[in-house]
Amino acid sequence: MTEYVVFYDEWLPLPKPEFNVLAMVAEQGGAYAGNFSDMCRYLNVTPQTRNREQLRSAIESLTSKGFLFCDTRGRTHHLKVIPRETEVKLPRLWVQSVIRHDYSSEKVAFAQVLKVFMWITQNRMDVVTNAMIVAELGISESTVCAAKNVLQHEYENITKRKVSEKWGSSFRSLGQELAASALWMDI
Repeated sequence: MTEYVVFYDEWLPLPKPEFNVLAMVAEQGGAYAGNFSDMCRYLNVTPQTRNREQLRSAIESLTSKGFLFCDTRGRTHHLKVIPRETEVKLPRLWVQSVIRHDYSSEKVAFAQVLKVFMWITQNRMDVVTNAMIVAELGISESTVCAAKNVLQHEYENITKRKVSEKWGSSFRSLGQELAASALWMDI
């Protein structure tokens, strides 16, 4: 039986550090307890002061925006996701694979891969452009392209097809059809 991780569509426009915290908590079943160094290690970043401060700031922001409940006891932070309106359920093993994958050659972070995939699953338009995704997610076009390439080639979770129309004696690109695959690769 497949276990699922619950994400929310309302998380998509959040900055990467905030999305990372929410993804970490969601992957842990919606609740997480640990100190900032534990969180850094979970997110595969060094537990140096700058990264711990970035986590502290992200958690404070998420708490003030109503995305996260945080109860601090000593150095341990007990985090709990506050449910939103639009659930997006993704298989736990796949999410764990995306979080733990080495993206050093693709120049994209796991947060952007998850965001782009969630956006594609929620998209109802026939033809989309990278600019549309950029506008909604607040990430660069090169990041969108890299995330789509990872999803298509590494995970085989999306299909994309270029859509063009005849324009005089040549063709003009309108965008692409993007579809999330229902078939999950063995992880």
